[in-house]
Amino acid sequence: MTKSSRSHHGAPGPGDRETFVRESALDVGFSLVGIADLVPDPESGRAFDRWIKAGRHGDMRYLSGGADKRHDPRLLLEGARSAVCVAVNYYSKSKIDRNRSAPSEGKGEVAIYAQGQDYHTVVGDMLGELDRRLKGRFAGMESRIVVDTQPISERDLAIRAGIGWLGKNTCVISPGYGSWIFLGELIINVPLRSDKPLDTLCGSCTACIDACPTGAIVEPFVIDANKCISYLTIEKRGDIPEDYHRSIGSRLFGCDTCQLVCPFNIAATESVLFGARDVNPIIKRPLTELTVIGNEEFEKFTRDSAISRCKPAGMRRNAFITAGNIARHYQRD
Repeated sequence: MTKSSRSHHGAPGPGDRETFVRESALDVGFSLVGIADLVPDPESGRAFDRWIKAGRHGDMRYLSGGADKRHDPRLLLEGARSAVCVAVNYYSKSKIDRNRSAPSEGKGEVAIYAQGQDYHTVVGDMLGELDRRLKGRFAGMESRIVVDTQPISERDLAIRAGIGWLGKNTCVISPGYGSWIFLGELIINVPLRSDKPLDTLCGSCTACIDACPTGAIVEPFVIDANKCISYLTIEKRGDIPEDYHRSIGSRLFGCDTCQLVCPFNIAATESVLFGARDVNPIIKRPLTELTVIGNEEFEKFTRDSAISRCKPAGMRRNAFITAGNIARHYQRD
């Protein structure tokens, strides 16, 4: 920062506020940071409403609630003016390699985002630190921390803030980190100058669409959750339709297929926060054990893990399907 960008009394001047926000976020440890205004985007809201009306959200009824805040994120905080949007790289080659070797060891694949500590906790704590730093600089600042827990579109805000562009698999794709990123936001009542969105670079590429095991990407930028393996193995309660059992393959929790084939993810860099360390012990358990894992044992091993989202019954169900698929595969070979 230059002295000329500050006011005479040391308060943040024009341009100085945004610089302070960005430098603070990067110093906390975020991989990317951008700023978005909170003026509603009518087209985005209409697209989401059409998606819900078509029933493509599956059994995730919570997505159909809070429409007012989804359409107008300013309702999350009285006087809200800006969203400080952040992203954390979570790529880990060793965790991808672990998934590749898991089936031959009688174990299931787990989406790499879920193999370590729960990102809600990590990103939330980092946003808490950023919040403290900004409140120390901006007198009277009010805020709301968001990490995938409020009825707003984090994806839309991240795109508007220049974090990345919307990929055809509906992931946010960022320069340098691809789509291996966790998103978070700090909604504040401080007016900040917005960043510019990035142009999409997906072009004519259809790698993610072609690779999806169940055809869940029904058209570019549109996913039908009812067909998505991530939804089926994480969010869905009860039985998974038999039509999808074989397509699930050795995937125990989640699916990384559409990300693994994305050209922008090929040169991803190892995450500092979510790299090779911190693999949840439940991932190392044989599928035969997970088919009968007890509720208390499951809760013990997933207490600070995104894997807790599927619930004990979901884990037993997934392990049964995955174990059967692996057995058939090796019998055939």
